[in-house]
Amino acid sequence: MEHLNQNLENLRQTVPDLVSALWNSSGGVLSIVPSREGSPSARFQDQWVHSAYDPKKEARSWAEQQLKEWKPGEVAVVLGVGLLYHVEALAFACPADARTAIVVPDLSVLKDAMGARPLGSWINRIQWVTGTPEEMATQLTALSSPLRFCTYGPAARLHGDVHERLQTSLRRIMAAKAGGQLHVAVVGPIYGGSLPIARYVVSALNELGHRVSWLDHHVHQGSYEAFGSYREERHRLMLQSRFADVLSLSTMAHLAEDPPDLVLAIAQAPLSLAVLQHLRKKKFLTAMWFVENYRHLTYWQQLAAGYDYWFVIQQGDCFDALKRAGAAHVHYLPMAADPTVHRPMTLTAAEHQEYGADVSFVGAGYANRRILLPQWLSHEWTMKLWGNEWDGAAALSGVLQRNGARIDTDTCMKVFNATAVNLNLHSCSGTGMDPQPDFVNPRTFELAACGAFQLVDDRTLLPDLFTSEEVASFRRTEDVPQLIRRWLPDTEGRRAHAEASRRRVLRDHTYRHRLQELLSTVGLSQPDRIGSILRGDRLTTGLKERAASVPELLPLLNRFPTGQRIELKDLAADIRARAAGHQLAREELLVLMIDSYRAETKDLV
Repeated sequence: MEHLNQNLENLRQTVPDLVSALWNSSGGVLSIVPSREGSPSARFQDQWVHSAYDPKKEARSWAEQQLKEWKPGEVAVVLGVGLLYHVEALAFACPADARTAIVVPDLSVLKDAMGARPLGSWINRIQWVTGTPEEMATQLTALSSPLRFCTYGPAARLHGDVHERLQTSLRRIMAAKAGGQLHVAVVGPIYGGSLPIARYVVSALNELGHRVSWLDHHVHQGSYEAFGSYREERHRLMLQSRFADVLSLSTMAHLAEDPPDLVLAIAQAPLSLAVLQHLRKKKFLTAMWFVENYRHLTYWQQLAAGYDYWFVIQQGDCFDALKRAGAAHVHYLPMAADPTVHRPMTLTAAEHQEYGADVSFVGAGYANRRILLPQWLSHEWTMKLWGNEWDGAAALSGVLQRNGARIDTDTCMKVFNATAVNLNLHSCSGTGMDPQPDFVNPRTFELAACGAFQLVDDRTLLPDLFTSEEVASFRRTEDVPQLIRRWLPDTEGRRAHAEASRRRVLRDHTYRHRLQELLSTVGLSQPDRIGSILRGDRLTTGLKERAASVPELLPLLNRFPTGQRIELKDLAADIRARAAGHQLAREELLVLMIDSYRAETKDLV
């Protein structure tokens, strides 16, 4: 009690409201246990929050690691309270003008820390961030400085869900305020279902005002497939693998000629681990949006450590698997729709006749669909099946359209719009419904964006994306016929669901939303790189303000229009263009020298 009184009295001079709240909190969350060294340590539910041997030494080691990344001007945001040894070590190790904020999800834990040991005057230099995750995000944003997150894992695990909600709120705030233009290189696949998604990503980035370099490997599909003509499988696989390696090197050469701020690969993009490692060595940032089921396509195991950031459409076990394989940062980013493509359409009578039906299904002939769809045929309704890979599905031959030819996106949209009940059955390798139904497929969002009614097999991640008033779902295959009977005559009910799901997509689930979240996630983790660009720190106005103390730079900056992003290479190019017949000033020579060094370090090939 003596330590608590002393520490709270010390803290009262700067944050009296926090002291009052601490007095009213219960405490008793942490178990205080003496360490071998003698200082108090702590446990939570049989796990140590600080070292059982020497918590002070452990804290100093942690603080030294954080200082290696912490840049001048950034606010260090500490996640994990514990007994504050690590915060104390950081406060003593950092420069006097550095700012530190600590996130306090539970005042009872902070009260335990205040009562465990005497704390010095350093606690009055700390910004204490309390409240709901949304309130804490607002407080951190109000600091008006780049945020550098410093996570003390043993203590942070007590409130991992709160920290995730906090960072989600921060990403949304950053996305809403983003004013800077990034240069993003999007690396697409050679072929496959992720190819249209890559195009939607490019479109969304352009819509957000970023500069996009689109590395479209689809143009090489014919050459890649030509290797499939070899009778020997080992010859085919060897040549296709070598060809993918050539495309990977081609990607690297393209990046070398026009270095981006971020390399964003979409699932199945031809980027080898060797190239990814070389990109990292040259300080390129890379991210992968893995829009696939990680259980079925497992090439991520070889590439996990190669990308700086992974964005995936699954959670839980997917996160754990990628991290075990070497991924440093893994984030959930579900699928979406592009409202310029997936939209309501006014169809002619002839189009309604061709594409319309009581019930439709669009998709490839995976094993489980071949087994289940015949069970949903009935003389009570008309049904049409669209898509390819249905060879041999005799039970469905009577409803298969265009002899199982692949259909384009525009045809899909017409089918969606013309159908009363769109069936949306996720694929799986078994013969029934997906036994691990977590991710939500692109079709769910695309149907919703069209304002089309759908019946989708239930997914564990679906309720976070759509309510039952927006999308109707089923859990058992035997329930589908009865649900079709329920919804077919209910035109108004179907329309209400369809309109509600479309409103939800436009509000929350477009590719624009997803790319904003992706970029703000990377920006939050890279406050001095991506974050500074998104904040607009490299625009003319902001640079001039920061250069006020160095007036020699102002003439160089004044040559550029207001609101333009300026990088070192832009200054160097402008100086070189004006250099003929002129003696260069000292600051111009320094810019050229630094730019030459930059070009050497970025040289990829």
